[in-house]
Amino acid sequence: MLKSLKLKNVGPAPHLELNLADRLNLLTGDNGLGKSFLLDVAWWVLTRKWPHDLNDNLTSGYPARPANSKVKASIAFELTTAKATRVAYESTYAMQEQAWVGRPGRPWNPGLVVYA
Repeated sequence: MLKSLKLKNVGPAPHLELNLADRLNLLTGDNGLGKSFLLDVAWWVLTRKWPHDLNDNLTSGYPARPANSKVKASIAFELTTAKATRVAYESTYAMQEQAWVGRPGRPWNPGLVVYA
C-alpha cells in the first residue's frame, strides 16, 4: 500500500508531499491542479510503467519530466509490502537518458488496485 509520495521539481509544484491514509484518500480541486498527474505518478510508483506506455490511445499519462531541467528532479515514496514491510525508495531523473533511474528490480507489490 502506498503510504507517501514526495515530488521535487516534478509536476505543477516545485515540491509536493502527499501522505496517504490506510483506507480512503480523496483528491479534489479545480481543473488543471494536478489530480490526474498525481494518479499517473502513483501508478508509475507502483508499477514502474507510465499509463500512456501501456495504452497509447490515452490522451494523458505521459512520463513525468522535470519542471526545470537545471534542477535535480526526484520522485520518492514509501509503501508497505504484502509482508507488511515498510520500504522507502527514491528515483531521480537522468537528463542524458531522459528517464527515471533508481534501484533496479520489480515493484514490491504482488497485485495492484487503483480506483479513480
